[in-house]
Amino acid sequence: MHVDRLLTTGDAVTGVEVTTGDETHTITADAVVLATGGFGANEKLLTRYRPELSGYRTTNQPGATGDGLQLARQVGAELVDMKQVQVHPTVQQDTDHAFLIGEAVRGEGAILVDRQGKRFVNELATRKVVTAAIEYLDEKGAYLIFDQSVRDRVKAIEFYDHVGLVTTGATLAELAEKIGFDAETLAATVTTWNTAVATKHDGAFGRTTGLDRELTQAPYFAIHVAPAVHYTMGGVRINAQTQVLREDGTPITGLFAAGEVAGGLHGNNRIGGNSIAETVVFGLQSVAKLG
Repeated sequence: MHVDRLLTTGDAVTGVEVTTGDETHTITADAVVLATGGFGANEKLLTRYRPELSGYRTTNQPGATGDGLQLARQVGAELVDMKQVQVHPTVQQDTDHAFLIGEAVRGEGAILVDRQGKRFVNELATRKVVTAAIEYLDEKGAYLIFDQSVRDRVKAIEFYDHVGLVTTGATLAELAEKIGFDAETLAATVTTWNTAVATKHDGAFGRTTGLDRELTQAPYFAIHVAPAVHYTMGGVRINAQTQVLREDGTPITGLFAAGEVAGGLHGNNRIGGNSIAETVVFGLQSVAKLG
C-alpha cells in the first residue's frame, strides 16, 4: 500500500488516498499522524540540500525516502532544518549492506587509526567532529583497532564478525600484516595508547572517557569504517502538541507528525540515543492526543 496524498476538507486533513495494487482507495479519519521517518535513503532529496553528500551511503532502511515530507508539503506544511544531516563516522561499507559500528566499541576502548596505523582524533568526540577528522584524512575511511578485552565487553562485535566485518590477528604484528599496516607503527600507536590508559591522560587528543583498559589481550581485531548518512534533523515543523504547522505558524487541523519526519528537534547535530527519547515522547503524545 502506498499513500498518494492527504485528503482535506476545507483547511483540515480528513484522511488519505492510498494505492493498493491497481486500486485506489480513500480512508477517512479524524486525524492523520505522519510517522514516515527521515529521508536518509533518498539521495536526490539529500543532495538538493547537501550536494556534498552525493555518493554517501546510508545506515537507513530503504524506505527512509522522505515521502511524509512530500505529503505534508502538499497541504502547506513548512519544512525546517533540511540542511541539517547527521553523518555517522564509523560505518562498515565494504559489503553490500552498510553496517553501523556503534559507539560502544570506541567507548569500551577501541582506537581509530589512519592507513599508517596512527591515531588522529579523540574517538569519543561528537559524531560531527569524528566524521570531519576521518574525511580530512582523505583515505576513504579509517580503522577501528581493539583487542579481546574490548570484544568481551561489546557483544555486538560477535555479530560484526559473524557477517564478515572483522579482521583478526593472533598478534598485533599479524593484524598489521593482514590490513597492510607497518607493524612497528601500529605497535607504537598501541603502546602510546596503553600508556594513556595507565596514566588516565591522553596527551595526544585529550580523550577523557573510555580510558578503562589497555589493548594488551590477544587476539587483536580491526574493522574498516567510513562516514555514512545516519539521521536527518530536518523535516516538517511541529509545535509542542506535535501538530504540523504552516509557514505562518498556524497548525494544520487534523495533521500530526512524530519521529524523524519532524524537523527542528535536535538543532544541527542530534545527540546519540535521543531517538529513543523520541520514541517514548511521541508515543505518549499520540496516545494522549488520539487515544
